[in-house]
Amino acid sequence: MTTMEKNASKPDLFEKFIAEKSTAAELNQLFDYFGSADKQLLEDLINTSMEQESDISDITAQQNRLDAIHAKISAQLFIEPENRLIRMVRSRELAKIAATILLVISAGLLLFRFLHPPHQIVPGTSVASLSIDGKKARLGSGKDGVLYRQHGIEVITKTDGTIIYKAINADAETASRLNTLETPRGGEYSIILSDGSVVMLNAGSKLIFPTDFRGSERKVYVEGEAFFQVAKNAAQPFIVAIGGNEIKVLGTRFNVSSYPGNEGTETTLLEGSIQFSSAGNRIILKPNQQVIARNGQIQLKKVAAEDFSAWTRGTFLFNDVPLAVVMQQLARWYNVDVQAEAMPQKNLYLKLSRKADINEVLEMISKATGYRFNLEGNKIVLEE
Repeated sequence: MTTMEKNASKPDLFEKFIAEKSTAAELNQLFDYFGSADKQLLEDLINTSMEQESDISDITAQQNRLDAIHAKISAQLFIEPENRLIRMVRSRELAKIAATILLVISAGLLLFRFLHPPHQIVPGTSVASLSIDGKKARLGSGKDGVLYRQHGIEVITKTDGTIIYKAINADAETASRLNTLETPRGGEYSIILSDGSVVMLNAGSKLIFPTDFRGSERKVYVEGEAFFQVAKNAAQPFIVAIGGNEIKVLGTRFNVSSYPGNEGTETTLLEGSIQFSSAGNRIILKPNQQVIARNGQIQLKKVAAEDFSAWTRGTFLFNDVPLAVVMQQLARWYNVDVQAEAMPQKNLYLKLSRKADINEVLEMISKATGYRFNLEGNKIVLEE
């Protein structure tokens, strides 16, 4: 039998053993296989045990599968066959193989748990990545320091989760080079651009910006959600491109949101004025106005603008917000999964700290809505 043929037979031999359907020849073959147990055997065994899972990315399902196999093997060591002849022929071989497999499975469980520790669901924090000059740096809330200093550019990190760009004597090529600041799910970060404008990124968002602003305008690109406090410069308008739309400002504070799966791009003005452009349509916003652009159409309405920037102050503020949208925000901030489309058609009025424990948050939402929500592994589920 070739090596390939032997490898191909391992899963079948193992599954037959678990089901107590092994012949004497198959028992011998399996025993020979486990008699030379090594690292590759362990990997093969773990892979075999995963084959029946429909979603191998589901760590909880994999863990449960290994636990189940461990329990079955343990039971094999103490089984009492009803047929005396079967007991005489197979008991010694079965005990040896069961003991060997149990040893390997136990080691596999330890290895699996080491490689896949339980996911700790905690509130988001200051974490991001910065792509600059062809290199990618991970950002946190560590200590003050200089992250980059070259070609007349200096990038400083602060302990509060902020980076500061300074362009002193940068040449035109260096100044025009694009950088990317990106936050993961469960992260947020702030940046002070070279012109003094402040941008705060919410979880799962991206900001693309030049090292320094030269020319007739200051243009950046956003995905996800960001809050802007733009430094005034009438001679050099600030342009935000997001979701196929453009926002033109001179100096103001506003919030933009356009996550994948959202119904359009949402722009909310807190201070000053902005010009919003979408598919040839233009509209000027005043403070406490919000524009929503979707499918080439724009809708303007009056809102309490501070509600939409509450996240920048460490608060979830849900004022007549659909439950599905609430759950999507929680999923991004706590880095969990949720089936938003399965949520009941209900709006929520609630104020929560973004530092609250996820279980406390779900309990408050359950009380406010009358529905029960629980965590199953890394997923928020609606209790039937």
